[in-house]
Amino acid sequence: MQRKPLSFPKSSPELDHYADIIRSGRYFRKISKSHLKEMLRQSDLITLNADEYLIRKDQNNPPELIVLLEGSLAVTSEAQFIMRLNNPGDLVGELSVIAGESNHFADVISEEQSKVVIFPYQLFKAADDDTEVSVAYLVFSHILAEKLKHATAQSLLKKNVRSQKDSSIVIGILETDKKSRALISSTLGKIWNKANVIQIESFQDFLEKPFENRFDLLIVDPENISGKKSKNDSIQKITDICNSFSAPIMVISRFCRKEENRIFLAELGVKDFLIKPFAEFDLQHALTKLRKDHYRQKELEQVVIEADTDKLTGLANRRRLDEFLDALVTLFPEEKQSFSLIMADVDHFKYYNDAHGHQMGDIVLSSIGSILKSRIRRGDLAARFGGEEFVV
Repeated sequence: MQRKPLSFPKSSPELDHYADIIRSGRYFRKISKSHLKEMLRQSDLITLNADEYLIRKDQNNPPELIVLLEGSLAVTSEAQFIMRLNNPGDLVGELSVIAGESNHFADVISEEQSKVVIFPYQLFKAADDDTEVSVAYLVFSHILAEKLKHATAQSLLKKNVRSQKDSSIVIGILETDKKSRALISSTLGKIWNKANVIQIESFQDFLEKPFENRFDLLIVDPENISGKKSKNDSIQKITDICNSFSAPIMVISRFCRKEENRIFLAELGVKDFLIKPFAEFDLQHALTKLRKDHYRQKELEQVVIEADTDKLTGLANRRRLDEFLDALVTLFPEEKQSFSLIMADVDHFKYYNDAHGHQMGDIVLSSIGSILKSRIRRGDLAARFGGEEFVV
């Protein structure tokens, strides 16, 4: 890894070149070249070889904003691929800059020979009582706003998978002790009899097919986890998997006896924990609370779905369609993923309505909605545009 400061004079062609590259990126297009050049003079240029680490999460690196100039970077955690940065202007490290301290939860490795620009944390720092802030601070605020805009657009496009009201609840019990598994399963049968309970005997069994069962809740005892990784690393691996599909975790273990372990679990987002040995009432009480939280969350999700759904046809409504199209337009300049737009209406619908009445007309519209829902692919959106008009 080669690192050198970019303290060029104002007329440097190389500085102009780097500024042009960064301004071509999605987050920097509205930033003036002169402001960007001023920031670049306070940055460092790093050249990386293929397979060279830029960030290791176990190293206490200073908080820095990293912007890609050329090449490709992979973000990984526990050897699992998370994302790829391969467009000029892509960035990483903004969370550590916001926190003001080393806050790396993943490794960043160069996939090929790459160049990045490093902006130090001090460049974006502002005291609470400051009445004026630097240009760099304003630029950083703009970058965060643009990144949030793109992240929101991507989230809206992924929002098409809708939960089913009658979908069964899947609860996993990751516990090596047979008696404990049986007791927890029996208690679940009493207070959550609609749940599909899956018992997992070993940590290795869970890791072999982590996404085979998309759990609504996972109950874990990490005390007897065995393997090459430390216990804390194994617990973090479990929470990372469950967080990927928003499944809460409950830990029932002697591991919870120490306060430092409970703090560690809470920081990972563990929903609840229970110390072994425990009274059966305590287990029932904790599981009852989790059951209530689960159904309360499902009710909130259903409210959101109904707010986005046309009541007559069951398709997305105009509000949801507008959000979806806005997300497509936001992401298209960078991702260049082509998409098709189909608009259709029902021929002679007004005459049918007048001849047979509005109730029969509603049946026609509802039937068309059912046909569209059954024919579109995952990720596509079918919406009622208004009246007898539809959009796919």
